[in-house]
Parts: sequence; structure tokens; C-alpha cells
Amino acid sequence: MWENLGNMMEMVKKIQQNVDNAQDQLKAQRVEVSSGDVIKLTLNGQQELLSIEINPKYLSVDNATLLQDLLVATINNGLTKSRELHQTAMCKLTGDLNLPKIPGLF
Repeated sequence: MWENLGNMMEMVKKIQQNVDNAQDQLKAQRVEVSSGDVIKLTLNGQQELLSIEINPKYLSVDNATLLQDLLVATINNGLTKSRELHQTAMCKLTGDLNLPKIPGLF
């Protein structure tokens, strides 16, 4: 019985180490999205917004509403792509570990 507990603890340590490694890799990966030549965003695989670039030629009072709408759309697009990157990494991790499919686990 204690032998099985020891094996299980080793497996838990390995899983935690794999999850930590996957999280580190996701933090280093970049997703770039843009709205034409107006806005460019960079996010990482953990849904963190890293940079926003706005083309200065569109910065005017007349374009404020357009820029606001494009920012929202572009940020949402970037978050979707970042989540997909994260989901792919977690599915690969769980596939490598041969864990059962548990909805909402990752």
C-alpha cells in the first residue's frame, strides 16, 4: 500500500512539473493580432496583453470612436487566439499524461 502511495506522489510531482513547464512556455509564446494597419497587439499564451501599437496617422478626434471599436475587437480577437494556444498546450499535456477527459480541468 505505501509503495503505491509513493508511486502516486512521484506521479503528482511529475504532473506538477509538466504543468509548470507548460505555463512557462505559454508565458514565452507570443500572439500578434492586428486591425489592418491601424492597431497591432501582442499577447502571450496566458492571456496577458503585452503591447498595443496604434498607427499615429489614425490618432485624431474624428477617429476616436473607430479606434475604440477597433481596440475592443482586436483585443477580443487576441484573447481568443491566446486562449486557443493555451487550450492546445493543456490538451497536449493531458494527452501526454493519458489522463481521463474531465471537462473544465484545464
